[in-house]
Amino acid sequence: MSKESIHIENIDGQLFEVNIIEEGNSKPASFTHYIHNHKNGVSKFYKRDAVEFVKEKLSKEYPANKITNKVAEEALQYLIFDSDKTLPFPAPIKPKFKFIDLFAGIGGFRLAFQNLQGKCVFTSEWDKYSKQTYRVNFGEIPFGDITKAKTKSYIPDDFDVLCAGFPCQAFSIAGRRGGFEDTRGTLFFDVAEIIKNKKPKAVFLENVKGLRNHDKGKTLKTILNVLREDLGYYIPEPKILNAKEFGVPQNRERIFIVGFRKDLGVTLKGRAIRFKSSLVPRCGLSTSITNAS
Repeated sequence: MSKESIHIENIDGQLFEVNIIEEGNSKPASFTHYIHNHKNGVSKFYKRDAVEFVKEKLSKEYPANKITNKVAEEALQYLIFDSDKTLPFPAPIKPKFKFIDLFAGIGGFRLAFQNLQGKCVFTSEWDKYSKQTYRVNFGEIPFGDITKAKTKSYIPDDFDVLCAGFPCQAFSIAGRRGGFEDTRGTLFFDVAEIIKNKKPKAVFLENVKGLRNHDKGKTLKTILNVLREDLGYYIPEPKILNAKEFGVPQNRERIFIVGFRKDLGVTLKGRAIRFKSSLVPRCGLSTSITNAS
């Protein structure tokens, strides 16, 4: 079958709109992530499922035709160039760094990091209503449950910053130290596992203010120990910040944990962040962290 029998250029992009987000189906997420990452080399992580998604849609629309991978790939490339519709919060045209957005909600972290000229290359969120809002805001459908191995398999390599607003959970600490294995069974374990496997240059974690005193301080102590000792990150003391002090009309206190891989030679002296490595991206992220100190 030739592409002329389907007329690729006449395909309506609305055919590929996802109105109902099904739990466990990663193909729509792969499709949207592929479309929005075709310029940075990350799309290869999403191509297989994106092609399958297009094949399924075209097969339903053109049941008399056999939809081959070639036809689906041609349609996918056409859709990339037809995807420049206006989004409320588009990604920066010339991004300075790449990040992933875990426990994404409706995209608060993403919006802030896009404003710092960052490009989001992977998103995860389990709540279906948050996913729908996220898609409207950014054009991408988040992948689902980050505790699943399949979801983690889509995370690309070589991103710069891991962002995660993970829930506060107590650990069953077997030993005195409170290490990586002691966090197993919690959502922080999944975050730590991703950090361990992907080794991003920086981590930016957020939690409720009560984390500082949760389980008599043992929870935070374990988190910091895992990040510093087991994963090899330089972690200054966490800061509790209130959104109302940064121009947001909301009295919202949260604790922020920021860290850099130790081999990058990043240190904090007073209110200034010192960089000893050219591997650290020179972007607004460092300025924002410094101003919040």
